[in-house]
Amino acid sequence: MPTMRNDQLHGTEEPLANSRVFSATSAEELHAMLQANNGASVVRVDGNGRNLAVIGNHCFLPHGELWFSRSSEQVIVNYPNDDVLRVRFWHSGTGATCRGRNTLQVAQGQAIASTAAAEVDFEAGFGQVCWRATKDRIEQKATALTGRPLGAALNIETALDLTKPAGGTLLSILSCMLQLANNADGRPLPIALGELEQAFIVGLLSAVAHDSQGRLDGPARGVAPWQVRRAEAYIEANWNRSITIEDLVDVTGTSARSLFRTFKENRGCTPLEFARGVRLEHARRMLENPDMDATVTLTATACGFGDPGHFAKEFLRAFGERPSVILARKRGMVAA
Repeated sequence: MPTMRNDQLHGTEEPLANSRVFSATSAEELHAMLQANNGASVVRVDGNGRNLAVIGNHCFLPHGELWFSRSSEQVIVNYPNDDVLRVRFWHSGTGATCRGRNTLQVAQGQAIASTAAAEVDFEAGFGQVCWRATKDRIEQKATALTGRPLGAALNIETALDLTKPAGGTLLSILSCMLQLANNADGRPLPIALGELEQAFIVGLLSAVAHDSQGRLDGPARGVAPWQVRRAEAYIEANWNRSITIEDLVDVTGTSARSLFRTFKENRGCTPLEFARGVRLEHARRMLENPDMDATVTLTATACGFGDPGHFAKEFLRAFGERPSVILARKRGMVAA
């Protein structure tokens, strides 16, 4: 996945525009909406809120949530210590200041990841994309990756430099997640979105300081051949659903890092790359034996690809011809 520029989210159409959950034009409305959605409270609105216009768009994901919010006026909001990890990305405007244990800036080229209670000062015109999930969910992922539970509760409060490779990768994944969520437009979320979100969590755990970082960065042990075969069998049997790290850990009895290392050494790809190949093969079979209603878009969706354009590129790379060509050829043979 290519690394994105640090302004990748800027200038995009309003993220999650079809998923508006609140619109507030007064401090009282905003306070009520914040309390209902995440337990936050308004500390102050600039100018007594006479020209206030705040929007909030929201999408539930398999592991967490995506939010987009924007305010016309300066707003200060207090977020509680609620066992949630929030990662804030700049989208538009000047920026925001987070005052928790430390004072950190959300700005172009810099995101903030924090589990701490904080008072956040949103500048007038500032827009942000925020991914959030419970600390329990993140701790489960860390345990699945390393094979051992965290020694202490997850405790993060740090800035992320989006101009560096690790931060750029997170931004790239976030951009893809937003695109898939936008494209869903009320339909069931594609399989790929859950797996992208997993990649986002793994990348985040690798990029920020926490108690298990040494285990994530250290060498991983190998696993037995039967564990690789069991992972393959599980993926082949469950290709049409999201494959989670926890699923693979449960069926193989090892840590995700150990499994991924040996799988890559023996198969030349990761388990999730293997899953993509299995789904592409199913897509090819469907296109070679199309029903009357078959289209490339419907086939892509059925096989877990949320973006038909991305599916077509992956298909061409795997099989040397476009899915539309196969479908047209098979339809021509039937017509003849």
